[in-house]
Amino acid sequence: MSRALSLIAVLSLAVPASATTLFFDFGDIGQQTTGNYNNITHVQAPIADAIDNTGTHTGIALTVTDAFWPGSNTSGTTSPTGDAAMFDPQATRDNLFGSTVDFGGITEPTGGFTLSGLSTAPGVIYNFTFFGARLGVGDNRETAYDVAGATSATAFLNTSSNVSDVALVSGIAADVNGEIVVTVGPGPNNNNSSGFYYIGAMRIDIVPEPASALLLGLGALGLRRRCRA
Repeated sequence: MSRALSLIAVLSLAVPASATTLFFDFGDIGQQTTGNYNNITHVQAPIADAIDNTGTHTGIALTVTDAFWPGSNTSGTTSPTGDAAMFDPQATRDNLFGSTVDFGGITEPTGGFTLSGLSTAPGVIYNFTFFGARLGVGDNRETAYDVAGATSATAFLNTSSNVSDVALVSGIAADVNGEIVVTVGPGPNNNNSSGFYYIGAMRIDIVPEPASALLLGLGALGLRRRCRA
């Protein structure tokens, strides 16, 4: 085996491709998170070109395609701990929400949004971390986060008085249109009489296909060969 082929084999096994990370804050228009966060407020206007955690534009759009209740819950936590400490306290202090019965003349049994402009390249996956919190309550307000693209999965989180726990959905590939749909609603253990559910913050980690690392390695090999010529 040639040195080039040997290097290709090693790179494909040993060189990890770096992930891109995006943060989103869902909640009140008066409590948006600054810095490298993308904000979806209770006005529910779309984001046309989300930024990542370095402030770089990604071309990813987020559009609310299943309306939440047209307001916000501001009884989240300003002191996230544990796994939830990855989120800015400004993002965890409020939520978008909905209910399965009439609340203020409105019923929103689910809420959700569509992510578009995603990669359809083989091997690219999207990992999701969700947070929601409603402090000062003792019932079970389990929230289900269903994520569907070419693959799908659901995770659950009891948001009642939550300050530390998150829900994880990993390994989701975009569909052929470059889209992933997230649907939020009450989980099977939710025993709140209104079926309240919440989403306050979300993190997306985009893991590129292994070929990205391979191409980087091949480029380095080519440069080395030219330098020796």
